[in-house]
Amino acid sequence: MKSSSKRILAAVLLIALLLALVNVLWWGFYQRTESLLEQQLSRRLMAIAGTAAGAIPPDLTESLVRGDADAFGQVQSLVIRTRNADSLAEVFVINSRYRYQASTEIESDTIYFLAALNGVYLDSLFFGSRETPVATATYQTGEIFLKTAFAPLFDADGNTVAVVGVEASVDYFDSLDELRANLWYSTTISTAGGIAFLLLFIFLQIRLNRTEQQLFSNQTHAWLGRMVAVVSHEVKNPLSIIRASAERLAKKGAGEESQFIMEEVDRLNGIVTGYLDFARSGEIRLNESPTRCNIADLIGGVRSRTAEKYAGATIEWLSSGKIPATELIAYPQALRQVLLNLLFNAVDSCHENNLPIRIGITMNDYPISIEIQVTDKGVGIDDRIQKKLFEPFETTRQNGSGLGLYVSKKIVSAMGGTIMLRSKIGEGTNVTITLPKNQEH
Repeated sequence: MKSSSKRILAAVLLIALLLALVNVLWWGFYQRTESLLEQQLSRRLMAIAGTAAGAIPPDLTESLVRGDADAFGQVQSLVIRTRNADSLAEVFVINSRYRYQASTEIESDTIYFLAALNGVYLDSLFFGSRETPVATATYQTGEIFLKTAFAPLFDADGNTVAVVGVEASVDYFDSLDELRANLWYSTTISTAGGIAFLLLFIFLQIRLNRTEQQLFSNQTHAWLGRMVAVVSHEVKNPLSIIRASAERLAKKGAGEESQFIMEEVDRLNGIVTGYLDFARSGEIRLNESPTRCNIADLIGGVRSRTAEKYAGATIEWLSSGKIPATELIAYPQALRQVLLNLLFNAVDSCHENNLPIRIGITMNDYPISIEIQVTDKGVGIDDRIQKKLFEPFETTRQNGSGLGLYVSKKIVSAMGGTIMLRSKIGEGTNVTITLPKNQEH
């Protein structure tokens, strides 16, 4: 499962990385396109401004600044031709006081109305050392976007006394909007495709995990079958001898002790047989017939057996009161084994963690079903481990086989009941068994 989680995490990271890389490249292309269009328009306007400025010699510039009518006519004709030839929004000439000397739109002797916005570019020509055209950044006026380029006009001494301005509408925003919309569409499609691929990968990974688990389970059953076959053979022979010896002791007068030995031998023989059946077929077969049993007597016997097994330890029994004498039809030996396994697990958990042994077994007699609870006040079990405890060979104990809870669940299920485990770190563990009250199996 850990390797599966790592593979899924690696797939998530890889897809996220690819999607991020692709989208970074796409949006980087958009940014470069926008910057390229901006640069191309700036170069075009600066070239037009420079050409227009080159067509106005210093003597004509001086005459225009002085207010000569002939100079105004020549320059005015030039700016109109420039605007018409290059499809510009406006072409104009302004002096160092930002007053129009000539313009395609506004009468002369008025203030350049964008001086506050573009003054920094004009000042770099009038009062700075710049002698080449300069382009402004794109700016908005009203509902349109504009860009302007300025080129200096010199007098006979080489001083900048006027500036030619060429202004154009920025018309590539529609193309950028279309490109941006296509990029958003591509981003959405690629993200959806990545998510779909990831979901498909997770689905296939889950199927693969199930197949691996099934193969592992089959191999485990095969190994367990061979192991149990050997162990059961070695155990059953001594059990037969022990039982025969107990029968002879019973005939000699040791009735109570010998009877107890025979009961335990029969129970152990049933356990071995059940494990052998499980190892061969994967199913638990109860080697007894359903009979009517008294739950109070059964639980009392389980408590006595636990106390005997841990005679040297102080056990504090947690109880909710006297257990009612309720009868039900069940498999008493199998149920007894389940309760013993749960109590032994609880006691061992307290032992291993150097905690006082505080355990309990209680019963709630419902009208339709019977609920038996086994509780301990040990250290508790982590949530991640709880989910696996009813699987074969999963255990929290160093010397545990990992089959106790799995077999217990199979036994309870064979009785038509359910078993649930709830635990919290630092507060202990509670196992609840719910059995139908009067149902034969």
